[in-house]
Amino acid sequence: MIWLDIIGVGEAGLSDLNADQKDRILAAQHIIAPDRLIAALDDMTLNAELITWPRPFRQIYDVLEAWRGKPTVILATGDPLWYGAGSSLVTRIPSDEMRIEPAPSGFQLAASRMGWPMAHLHAMTLHGRPLEMIRAAIMPSARLLILADSAATPAQVAEQLVAIGAGTAAMAALAHIDGDAETRVDGRATDWAKKPPQVADFHVLAVACPDIMPGFYPSVPGLPDDAYDSDGKLTKSDIRAITLARLKPVSGQLLWDLGCGSGSIGIEWMRAAADARAIGVEQRADRLAVAEANAIKLGVPKWAGVKGENLPLAAELDCPDAVFIGGGLSVDLAELVMSRLKSGGRLVVNAVTLESEAILLQLHQHHGGRLIRIAVSHADPVGPYYGWRSAMPVTQWVLEKGLGEKELEEKGLGEKETDR
Repeated sequence: MIWLDIIGVGEAGLSDLNADQKDRILAAQHIIAPDRLIAALDDMTLNAELITWPRPFRQIYDVLEAWRGKPTVILATGDPLWYGAGSSLVTRIPSDEMRIEPAPSGFQLAASRMGWPMAHLHAMTLHGRPLEMIRAAIMPSARLLILADSAATPAQVAEQLVAIGAGTAAMAALAHIDGDAETRVDGRATDWAKKPPQVADFHVLAVACPDIMPGFYPSVPGLPDDAYDSDGKLTKSDIRAITLARLKPVSGQLLWDLGCGSGSIGIEWMRAAADARAIGVEQRADRLAVAEANAIKLGVPKWAGVKGENLPLAAELDCPDAVFIGGGLSVDLAELVMSRLKSGGRLVVNAVTLESEAILLQLHQHHGGRLIRIAVSHADPVGPYYGWRSAMPVTQWVLEKGLGEKELEEKGLGEKETDR
């Protein structure tokens, strides 16, 4: 039974709603609405309890649980499922108990004003999120639509663009889109970084990155080594690219980077797939601080570092979808990791010492998987000529955890009683 309606509302307010939506508002026992709609709702003859958005937002879950089964309406801005309230509510309330009806989103309206096809741009939000997230999205010719956090967002984004070498980026701040008070302010990142524009707190920021950005960092793994601050504990660029390819970054999945050093594996895991998560484990606080700074610089401020030893933390952390062991290898650690790894998960271990290689040989004999030797050489000057200089070879063990019987049955791949 549907008891919860989440209705998207545009800039024009309640006048944009259809008759059926207004009837549901009138019949509701409880209504949650943004401040801008409260006055209009007060003008209606309501029998409902009317409240504004709870602060902090997480309080809404307890509120809705208390109202469960009673006619309830939530009025949201634009599309509730595009960085709106609906995005989190759908994870907590069964779909057969709720109805979501979107209005055109601010992103869609901004794209129409800019003349940008939605399929060819990157929409993101900085509302209540770390500003540094923008760094991972800044690429040559990229078109970005950003839901601003406040009136300060254009200048803050401009500063990030200038710092990355995209100061010529064209920017536009669009507010009150599709309403009588619609405004647009245009400028360049270099100018806005020095003199912030006057804009409304709630707006969409459009950014057209320059076509040429020398030295930009792509989203594919294998960033240059000098992209990272490091004391030398760093998986080198070529090995890193191969390692990430075998870890297989997937949107929303969790990676453990055990013995994370400068954090490069987890950072590039997160850059390679939207909403991917990574936890880096490191014994040394100084290295962990460097890794956290690298994550911020490279646009993944949600990278999480944990100080401690691999073995006890591997027993406590949330179960991972992929694990990289770059330091502190032992048979006990590998066995524990495999037991915690989700079905379908990937384990990659790199070794450069003979002692660690011996452990990989033992694990390969017991568990299978792939054992690979990787040797990389670079051309370096030798007097007036060039010659090949070899890096230390890396032995890599790769294991993909198979699906268990339960997972096979859920996917329709397992043997059924009737098949026997």
